[in-house]
Formats: sequence, C-alpha cells, structure tokens
Amino acid sequence: MATWRTLGALCITLASFSTALAQPYNLSETVKAGDCFRLHLDLSLSGEMKVAKDGEVIALKREARAAHEFPERVLTIGPAGLPAKVARVYEKAGATLALNGDNSQRILRPERRLFVVQRYKDQPLAYSPAGSLTREELELADHFDTLAITGLLPGKDVALGENWKVTKAVAQDLCNFEGMTEQTLVCKLEEVKEQTARVSVTGAATGIDLGALVKLTVDASYSFDLNGKRLTRLEWKQKEERDQGPVSPAMTASATTTLTRTPIEQPETLSDVALVSVPDGFEPPLPLTQLEYGDPKAGYTMSSGRDWQIVSQTEEHLVLRLVERGDFVAQATITPWTRADKGKHLSPDEFREAMSETPGWDVEQELQAGEVPADSGRWIYRISALGQLDGNKVLQNFYLIAAPGGEQIVVAFTLTPKQADRLGTRDLSLAVSIDFGSGRK
Repeated sequence: MATWRTLGALCITLASFSTALAQPYNLSETVKAGDCFRLHLDLSLSGEMKVAKDGEVIALKREARAAHEFPERVLTIGPAGLPAKVARVYEKAGATLALNGDNSQRILRPERRLFVVQRYKDQPLAYSPAGSLTREELELADHFDTLAITGLLPGKDVALGENWKVTKAVAQDLCNFEGMTEQTLVCKLEEVKEQTARVSVTGAATGIDLGALVKLTVDASYSFDLNGKRLTRLEWKQKEERDQGPVSPAMTASATTTLTRTPIEQPETLSDVALVSVPDGFEPPLPLTQLEYGDPKAGYTMSSGRDWQIVSQTEEHLVLRLVERGDFVAQATITPWTRADKGKHLSPDEFREAMSETPGWDVEQELQAGEVPADSGRWIYRISALGQLDGNKVLQNFYLIAAPGGEQIVVAFTLTPKQADRLGTRDLSLAVSIDFGSGRK
C-alpha cells in the first residue's frame, strides 16, 4: 500500500511539473504614442583592425566604451506596432575610443542634446532639431536601436522552452545593417522567476554595412516584466567579422551592449512645448540631416550628406568617399591650395593646367568648364573631364573655391563614368558648401 501511495505522489508531482512547463505566459507589450521611458545604455567593445602598411597587413588593437542615459518619448507608431519616431534628450552621452593605445573622446555639444530618431526609407535616421551634427556626434548617437527592441517579443502566449524566430526587419535593425542577406536569430523562453521572464536570443546574421560584408554571431538575453507587460532589460553580446569595404578596414570584434528600460511619466524636457521644434511628418528638412565639418588649421568649413564618409585625413588633404546603399559611388579629395594675394585667385587656364598635372592623370576629353554661382564673395570654377587615372577610365570633376582674402581650396571628385547619374549634383552641393573662416571640427 505504501508503494502505491509513493507512486501516486510521484505521478502527481510529475503531472504538476508538466503543467508548469505547459503554462502559457503572455509576452506582449503594447507601445503607444506618448509613452515615455528612461533608458540607460552601456557598450564595451574590443577587437582588432587589419590595415595595409608598407605592403604588409598589420593588426591594430581597437577598444571602445560608451555610456548613454536619456528619457525617450514615443511620437508615432509604425505599421508593425513598433515605435516609428521618438524624441530623446541625452542627459549623458560619451564614448572613449582607443586605437593601438591612442585614446580619443566623443561628447555631444549641450545644444545638440535633443534628438529625434525615426524610420526613414527603411533605415533609422537620427538628427537634432537644433541644427546639423558633426560626424563624431552622429556616430555617438548611432547606438543600439531602441525602436526595435520590442520586436523581439512574440506578442502572444508562449510556454517555457518555446522558440520563435526574429523577423528579418527587426534583426536588420538590431544588427545595424543597411541590408540583410541572411539571419537565423531565434528567441527562447528560458525561465520565469518572480513574475520576470528571461528570454535568450541566439543565432547568426550576415549583412552589409558601409559597403562591407559583416558576419555576426549573437548570444543575447532580455527580461520581461509579466506584471508590467514591459521589456525591462537587454544584454546583447555579439562577435563580428567585417570584411574590408570602400570606407572601412577589415575587423574582428566582440561587443556587449547592456540596456535598461523603465516606464516614466512625461518629463518636462519632452513636453509638447519642449518639442515645438521637432519637424512634423517624416521628411526632416535637409539642413538637419547634413553633417558639418571644420578644419581649424586650413581655415574652412563645409557640410555634406551622410553618405559621404571620411576615409583619410592629413595636413595636405581630406579624402571622402560616397557610399550609397553599400555601393561605392565616388571619391572626393579636398586640398587647401596656395593662398593668393587678397582679391585674386588662379585663372581658369592656370587652374586647368594645375589639374592636368595631377599624378597619374591623363586628360582625354574636357566635357565642361565654367563658373559656378556662389555667394559670400566666393569664386567657384568647375572643370569636368574624362580620362585615364593610373590606367583606369574615370570621370573627374575639379572645383576651385576661392575667397576674397586669397584663400583657395581645390576639390577633385573621381568616379567611373557609369556612376555619373548616381552622383548627380552631390559633388556640386559639397563644393559650394565650402566656406572660409574659423573651422571647427
């Protein structure tokens, strides 16, 4: 009889255990316009970059640490139920970067603490309503995508041990890819303890970033408050293998991002009055999406579209490359020229002769030459020509920008003829933005 009682108790225990395993937990969060959260982000990264030097490939140690603290207000919701536009105020935003032992700091200007982040043409777009950003400020705000994190939730009842796939759109946003080629990210409800569900996120993803192929291995997890129906914490670990691209070297790295997320009442810094400068709709004015650059030593400033990436900077020149949707379109080389006497500059013929002496450049056909309308007393002259550059058929657009004080800058845009349509007028826009005065970097 005792044996039967023992077996009966064991059956009851097993049945209870099976019931616990099968118990469903609803992992859904409804985000609405007007919801506000306080977020804290910490990033740590270590790895190495591979660059060519003197005919050899050398490895440079790369490390980074960043911390961000900000309240965020949801402004609009997209078709998938995820935030499509948010406003945030960075109370803390800073990063320390180290490349082979050389450290540099990144911070935001106080007047650029207010940011808007929105989905625009299937990509996240961050800008400050107060004005244009520097490349460094943009990169500082280009952190883990907080708009996509609730996309990791299944939005339904799930049982312990149950899996569900991460959608391609959410995976692409969280992996920060311009384009996704494949991904196998899977979520799994690992445990529930004291009304907190812990979910793992594992798998691999391959995509394109700045024209380079990137392979990621992800081992992440997040916590979900079953009572509050909110995702409250996320730890995202990834290992990255990046091929060399048109604007970035090959790199391997391991990175960990830790995010905490707490619902809050609407702060004064994100009230309707505080956000009066936030543009309506989804077409932010062009000046807010431009990047500003200044060279104090050369004494010039300029603005450019975000597709232009700085790839080289020396005392003699600045080199940028235009990368659009992963494709290398054109290169721009900005060279401060010898200063002329006040009120003077190179003549068109002198400029043409100087450009014809560019090393490796053999002019075959001049397509166009003439002055370009300019303000602020500047004089701009452009020459467009086809020819051979180091044995390659290219189109080059040369610009001479001169100021009344005798300052002169030459900008050379180099591209293959078939990319001329894609370049459009972006060379002209960059060239005419160059102005003289106290540069700021």
